[in-house]
Amino acid sequence: MPAPRKKYNTPMTMPTKKIVCACLLILLSVSSARAVITLDGDFDHGGLDEANSSVAGNLVMLAGRDNYNAGDWKWLYFSADGVNGLQPTFRIGDNFNTGGSSLVGHAMVYSYDQENWSFFDNNARSSSAGTFTFSNNSAFTQNQVWVAYGLPYSAGRTASHTSQLVSSPWVSPTLSGNSSLVIGQSPGGIDDLGRTVMPQDMYGYKISDPTGVPDKKKIALVSGVHSNETLGNYNLEGLVDFLVSDDIEASLLRKYADFYVYPMANPDGRFAGYNRSTVQRESLDPNRYWVPPNYNNLDDIEVVGDALIADTGGDVDYLLDFHSTVNGKDGHHGLILPAYQSDPMWLNLLQLDPGVHTQGASLIDDTGAKFGRVHLNAEFSATFETQFLAGENIDRFLTLGRNFGLAFERTFVVAADLNFDGQLTSLDWNLFLAGSETNLSILSPIDAYAAGDLNGDGFNDIIDFGIFKNAYVLANGLPGFQALFTQVPEPNSKSTTLIALFCLALFRISRHPLCSGSF
Repeated sequence: MPAPRKKYNTPMTMPTKKIVCACLLILLSVSSARAVITLDGDFDHGGLDEANSSVAGNLVMLAGRDNYNAGDWKWLYFSADGVNGLQPTFRIGDNFNTGGSSLVGHAMVYSYDQENWSFFDNNARSSSAGTFTFSNNSAFTQNQVWVAYGLPYSAGRTASHTSQLVSSPWVSPTLSGNSSLVIGQSPGGIDDLGRTVMPQDMYGYKISDPTGVPDKKKIALVSGVHSNETLGNYNLEGLVDFLVSDDIEASLLRKYADFYVYPMANPDGRFAGYNRSTVQRESLDPNRYWVPPNYNNLDDIEVVGDALIADTGGDVDYLLDFHSTVNGKDGHHGLILPAYQSDPMWLNLLQLDPGVHTQGASLIDDTGAKFGRVHLNAEFSATFETQFLAGENIDRFLTLGRNFGLAFERTFVVAADLNFDGQLTSLDWNLFLAGSETNLSILSPIDAYAAGDLNGDGFNDIIDFGIFKNAYVLANGLPGFQALFTQVPEPNSKSTTLIALFCLALFRISRHPLCSGSF
């Protein structure tokens, strides 16, 4: 009978150990990664029904939340942790508040820092399955990612942006505000998830150059009335950034118009990630109760409405209320009364931004636009709606805001009005003569303009002469321009030079690309 075989515990060689350990680590990391994806919507402007959302491997099932319309969702904004190296698929029901069809062609966004946003590669609604699914073609490269229905704009961003304006020489408190540009506080309250929303500062400020024309236009600007309509805030931010800039167009516009800005009319709703309403009165649409004195007990709207009346004296030329809308709503558009649709500012905007459309309005409901017409006596009062469009990122909406500023500049500024009195007269001609044939490059753009540098090249020369001539002829006729040359009291080197230029202008100016028109 053969002896029993001995059992030996043969030790693994080092290479074998390394291979086994590597395999175990890979298995553990994959298992761990799949297990640790967590979702969170509890932050400024976040919106997610966490209790009814779930993660199964790489499939993230989301439950939307809409405090205003039970059973639907409209605003979605959350963070997903533990996604580095993963390529999850996100899925949510198509029970979108304005109908599942509003999700067709829509694209969700994601960000690693809540500042720079990208659109998901794949976005698809399935009407038969009642779902909307979105994903990327490559894995996430960081452990935490923020995901949203559209480009978010938090209540905190308003506070941060406003704090940066305090030091601007062109920004000042309104009558109802303090040195920090605070006009009051929101009421705060308890949101639909039982979270406490603390009262928040509400802001208002004036943008102006106090050395401007004696009878300035007054423009009131409002945004943030509806909690989920974030693009309107980007429009307003872009407009404000233009208004306080050193651009020559902005410098000129500040001479002709004062702007009263109220950037976030519903900070509580924005902070809580609501669809539409305020935290104080979550069953009411705040854009239907702009009626003083009590605004149906909507304290957020009352703070802004009362400030608008007090700060402007109840009299403005324009009011714009910036909103945004969902996919399938005719793109970016203004809701404009028929009587306002030929307003020069609006027509200038349409020229500057052909992507903007005009839709009719009636101003029957007690909206911010109706408040502008009824309680601020505005000659033009409108709601502007920007749409969440796939591929259009933050820079698009900031630029659109800037275009509003340029439209106002084209409408109000009197070309070649060098003394900024709102008229083009011989007084401006005298100032032009005084600065003629001069190097003005050491001056600020606005001071150089006032000395006759009308094309911004740092000189007052024949090109500027042609620009001045065209503006003067347009305002006063050719005989009025010719009469300027009979008013030169005694010839000096500059006036003699200008008279010579006048004689040469027919030959030279009409052929210069910057100087259209002829004598």
